[in-house]
Amino acid sequence: MRAGSVTALLVTAPLVLATVLAARLAFESLAPEWLAVVGAAVTLALYLHVRARAERGARFGGAVALATLVALLAIPELGLRSAGFRRVSGIEFGYPSPTDLLELEPDPELFWTLPRDIEGTNSLGFAGPEPQVPKPAGTWRALFLGDSCLWQGHPREWPALAVEELARRAARPLECVNLSLAGYSSLQGARVAERHGLALEPDLVVVSYGWNDHWLARGDVDANKTIDARFERLRRASALVQAMAWLVSELDERTLDVPRVSLEEYDANLLRIVRAFGERKVPVLLVTAPSTHDMGVPEYLLKHRFGRSAEEIVREHERYVQRTRELARREGVSLLDLAAEFDARPEREAWFLADGIHFTEEGRAVIARRFVQRSAELGLAP
Repeated sequence: MRAGSVTALLVTAPLVLATVLAARLAFESLAPEWLAVVGAAVTLALYLHVRARAERGARFGGAVALATLVALLAIPELGLRSAGFRRVSGIEFGYPSPTDLLELEPDPELFWTLPRDIEGTNSLGFAGPEPQVPKPAGTWRALFLGDSCLWQGHPREWPALAVEELARRAARPLECVNLSLAGYSSLQGARVAERHGLALEPDLVVVSYGWNDHWLARGDVDANKTIDARFERLRRASALVQAMAWLVSELDERTLDVPRVSLEEYDANLLRIVRAFGERKVPVLLVTAPSTHDMGVPEYLLKHRFGRSAEEIVREHERYVQRTRELARREGVSLLDLAAEFDARPEREAWFLADGIHFTEEGRAVIARRFVQRSAELGLAP
C-alpha cells in the first residue's frame, strides 16, 4: 500500500467513524442501514480526496494527530455511549457492589445526596416530599436519621409505615421526614443533623447508624474524606472516564485496614446528634441495627472487603451496637434495642433479605409496629 493510501486511511477512518457514531447518538430515529450507506459514501469521498492530496505531497501532520486523538478518545467515548455504558455512582460503600449502587449527587460535606432533579427527591437531596419550613402549626413531625436500613423500601420504608400507623391513632397532622440514605455513616448523620435537623423543627428524632461505620474504609476514613466535585462532574459527563474509573475500582478496591468511623468517633458522632437536639428539648430515640449475620455472613461482604473475616464482621457490628446501648444509658437517651429484641426471635430470618442487613416487606412492617409500641411506652408518641 502506497504512503498516500496509508495517510488517507489514518485520517479518514477515525473521523468518519466518530461522525457516524455521533449522528447515531444525536438522531436515534435514524435507521442503522441509512447511517451505513451515508457513512460509506462519506468515507469513500473523504478517502479519495485525502489520498489525492497526499500523492501531490500535501502535509497532514496536524490532521493525523487529530485523527489519532479521535481514535484514542472520541471513538471509545462515543462507542461506550452508543452501547449505553454508564457507571456513575458517587457512593463507594454500596450493596451489592461497593462501587456501583446508585447515581448520586456529590456533596462536599455529606459526600453524596440523591440527585435533586429526579422525581420523589426533595430540595434537601433526600427521598420524600418537600418538608415545609417553618413547620405547619399543629403538626407533629418525626425526623429519621440513618442509613439504607431506614431508607430501603421507599416510599414504604419502615419509618414511613410507622408514622402512617401513628397517624391513624392521632388527632393531629403527623409527618415523617426521612433524611436517611444508603451508605451513610454516623459522621454524615451528624452533619445532616447540624445542616437540616434543627430547622425542620422535629418533635422526635430517630437515629440509627452503625453498619457503614464499621465497614473497612475505602480510599480514606470518613473524617478525612473529601469529594472533588470537579472530578465528579467530569465523570458524569464522560462514559470513557466512567469506564476507566470502574476498571480501576475492579482491579484495586483500595480498602484500608481501619473502619470508616472508629468506635470512639461513632460515639462522638451520636453524641453530637443527641446534644444538638437536646439543647432544643427535642427527644431522641436511638435504634440499634439488627442482623442475621450470626447465622452466616454473605460472601460478597468478604469478596469486596467490607470486613477482614466473617467473624470480625459479626464481632465489630456487636461492638458498635453495644456502644449505642452504652451511650443511651450514659446520656439518658431513649433506646429501641432492635438488635437484642430480634436476636430473641426465632422467626427473624424471614424479616431479612439475603444480605442479613436489610429488611423484607414483612420485616419492615414488624419494625414499624415495634416502633409504634416503643414510642408509646416512652411517651414519645403524639
